Amino acid sequence: MEGPVLMLGLLLTLVVCGSWGMNEEERLIRHLFEEKRYNKELRPVAHKDESVNISLALTLSNLISLKEVEETLTTNVWIEHGWKDSRLKWDQKEFGNISVLRLPSDKLWLPEIVLENNNDGSFQISYSCNVLVDPEGYVYWLPPAIFCSSCPISVTYFPFDWQNCSLKFRSLKYTAKEITLSLKQKEDENGSYLVEWIIIDPAGFTENGEWEIVHRPARINVDPSVPLDSPDRQDVTFYLIIRRKPLFYVINILVPCVLISFMVNLVFYLPADSGEKTSVAISVLLAQSVFLLLISKRLPATSVATPLIGKFLLFGMVLVAMVVVICVIVLNVHFRTPSTHVLSEGVKKLFLETLPELLHMSRPAEEGPNPGSLVRRSSSLGYISKAEEYFSLKSRSDLMFEKQSERHGLARRLTTARRPPPGSEQTQQELFSELKPAVDGANFIVNHMRDQNNYNEEKDCWNRIARTVDRLCLFVVTPIMVVGTAWIFLQGVYNQPPPQPFPGDPFSYKEQDRRFI
Repeated sequence: MEGPVLMLGLLLTLVVCGSWGMNEEERLIRHLFEEKRYNKELRPVAHKDESVNISLALTLSNLISLKEVEETLTTNVWIEHGWKDSRLKWDQKEFGNISVLRLPSDKLWLPEIVLENNNDGSFQISYSCNVLVDPEGYVYWLPPAIFCSSCPISVTYFPFDWQNCSLKFRSLKYTAKEITLSLKQKEDENGSYLVEWIIIDPAGFTENGEWEIVHRPARINVDPSVPLDSPDRQDVTFYLIIRRKPLFYVINILVPCVLISFMVNLVFYLPADSGEKTSVAISVLLAQSVFLLLISKRLPATSVATPLIGKFLLFGMVLVAMVVVICVIVLNVHFRTPSTHVLSEGVKKLFLETLPELLHMSRPAEEGPNPGSLVRRSSSLGYISKAEEYFSLKSRSDLMFEKQSERHGLARRLTTARRPPPGSEQTQQELFSELKPAVDGANFIVNHMRDQNNYNEEKDCWNRIARTVDRLCLFVVTPIMVVGTAWIFLQGVYNQPPPQPFPGDPFSYKEQDRRFI
């Protein structure tokens, strides 16, 4: 009988001891919050004049985006808080050697550190995770958050720009007399140092495809001109100096813009008779307007500065507008005629002799008289003599009705007209009267052909002047386009972030260059 009773007592003792071991944490919580009467509305200080030292650190896990139009930087971060709360101390031996106590954040006093320069009106963190407390009363809180902070955008060198964004944290509830903000302090074998940079864990960090982080310093900013009883006296600011990766914009915007702008030079190679010179120039102007519209939707509506790509498009549009004016002038010159304009000798010498030599333009060689044509012209004398003989043998009536009678089937007269004595005055008079209309007609034809040749020659001179103006404008516009494009975009290429995050401060604020206390 005693054996079963003894065994039952031992089992009951083990159960009671086990239940005590499982409830040590609960007993510790009851001890801290009920027996000590912990009040989360009170600061963890013994006297009201004391200040609570709050250490902060920021771990960046993802730079989500930077919206230029809204001037908003979206980041995924972990905010590390640390402070000492003497009311949360306990003796590990009395509570089962508990070294870490996890408590809900809404049960403890919090310093109410918020992001001041938020851009969406959300000051709080995304998730209220548990708070870790050690036996010495040190409180460690690491809540995650996705912040949308304001970031002033400088569009001067877009798309070869870099931006200086910041996340400014301060307590809006407590003044500088009540809490003291500081950066997290760590220790290694060489001593202790302040974490004066944004922490990035390579294993948990997601690289952004558009922005590259150049500098990521952290600073405590204290304004001595602000009184101690103001929350604005101190803040902890984490800076992100980021540089844009321009490859996307180079491929999708810059290269098409440059190619389209340089296509305007083809206008000067296009013949004026094609009727498409102004059409090509206006098409290039419209294409540049479309790209300018796309870029204006990508950037904030600011009047402070003009982006590089905007400067290039404006430069190209002004140049193309001038090309359109030049095309109209060239077409006007090309279609000039002697009946509308007079070609002066000075214009002819300048545009047909001087400028073509300077521009290395090939001119058509002036052809000399063709010997074959001279032979043919001399042989025409035989036809004239035969015509005189024919007219001397035929009477005018026969000459007039010979062809008509042949058409009606009448036989040709074989009898010749009565001829006056050769060499008589009547014969010469008749021959002169017969040949005079033909000579007058030939003279008229010759004069008309001469006038027509002069007309065509002067019109051809106007065409050659138009071609000279085209070549001259080609040699002027192309260097202006090349030099202007290079000058505009080289400004962006040489626009690099500063070697140090703060001007005048030689410290790099990098983990490898830590400063020991």
